[in-house]
Amino acid sequence: MDGKQAGRKRYRRKREERKPLKNYDTIIVGAGASGMAAALACGQKGQKVLLIDKLSQMGKKILATGNGKCNLTNRKQQPEFYRSENDECVQAVLRQFGFPEAMELFHDLGIFTREQNGYIYPYSEQASCVREAFETEILSRKEITFWPETVVSHAKAPGLGFGICDRGKNTHNRFLLQTTRGKVEGRSLIVATGGLAGPSFGCDGDGYRLAEELGHRVIPPFPALTALTSSASFLKKIKGVRTKVRIVLYIGEEKAGEEKGELQWTDYGISGVAVFQLSRFAVAALRKGQTVRLKIDFLPEYTKEETVRLLKKVQKAYPDRTALSFAQGFFSAKLSPVILREAKIMPEEKIGNMSENKSEELIEAMKNFVLRINGYKEYDKAQVTAGGVPLSGLTDQMESRFHPGLFFTGELTDVDGICGGYNLQWAFSTGTLAGRAALVRNLSV
Repeated sequence: MDGKQAGRKRYRRKREERKPLKNYDTIIVGAGASGMAAALACGQKGQKVLLIDKLSQMGKKILATGNGKCNLTNRKQQPEFYRSENDECVQAVLRQFGFPEAMELFHDLGIFTREQNGYIYPYSEQASCVREAFETEILSRKEITFWPETVVSHAKAPGLGFGICDRGKNTHNRFLLQTTRGKVEGRSLIVATGGLAGPSFGCDGDGYRLAEELGHRVIPPFPALTALTSSASFLKKIKGVRTKVRIVLYIGEEKAGEEKGELQWTDYGISGVAVFQLSRFAVAALRKGQTVRLKIDFLPEYTKEETVRLLKKVQKAYPDRTALSFAQGFFSAKLSPVILREAKIMPEEKIGNMSENKSEELIEAMKNFVLRINGYKEYDKAQVTAGGVPLSGLTDQMESRFHPGLFFTGELTDVDGICGGYNLQWAFSTGTLAGRAALVRNLSV
């Protein structure tokens, strides 16, 4: 860079510094579920609220939830449905804004709901209706300004600089943000950018960078509610097969979890809700270099003893029936040969001629089929991100213990729920509590 170019750059920087800052009471970075909930909670009573998102439309990730139907929340709320390093803090948040409060929020926005076995969906079963209801209310409020397609490059709290490129500390009692639309400042700052899951919806982890820039520790994130991969040779043969199973997860020799539900076989491994529920623990173990395997029970409705009696009954009544014919009485034409192969039994072998050992091997393959896991699908296939900003550094209002007026919400925090509407519940809960606390704080200072 020559002297003239350097001079022009200094001139432009000084000219920008002389521009009056745009002032707001609360700035919210991220217009997903938690960011929109925060905006509604604090965008009232004459407060000036700025809602920023890098995408052209707010709430776009909601469109992908519940396979487009948007599983809003769940009537069944148990502590074990949320995973975090600080379970008590999770419950402290949900006691303030839980299932009943979420339902009230939806109805206030004109989102009527229907329930299916505890799962709550919009009555239309269209995620777009949920997004549009939030957007309509937000845009109708004169207190809220929405900046789409805007990126926040830096943020600093009162008394802190932007980092190594900063030329001075923030001496104002406000949070300063550098955005692609210029600098803005606010008395409160809510970071609601989401995690890394769903990069096509703008989730690129910039919230973790902002959190660290603002002095918070971040637990290394990793994909959760994702598919698992295996190098098993038979996978291509049973791609697309779906079975109702019980899955037990083993990390090393220790049992680490158990789920019952539908298993979907793919050419790379396994997917389905039961797999997703266990994936968080499998992924965490794989990242540590630990051995991960699954034991699959293809007959979860039968005990092992019942299965043994059933096999013996068929062997006695139909001794000339082949092993393949027996297996296909339970399983699909694609899956049956795989189970027989695991038991080291030829498909044409007569079940009446099976030795005691071979019968035991067949029962074992049906009830404890072993699948070794060697990897997982990354963020583009994951439904949520584990890890994030620890709750130990936040109050039960999601406010920073280090910088009053700074809040972190939703998936950005170290909380990930199981399938069933729990991650959206966490987003609405934390966003609303942060927005309320920001409003109270701004009105009192």
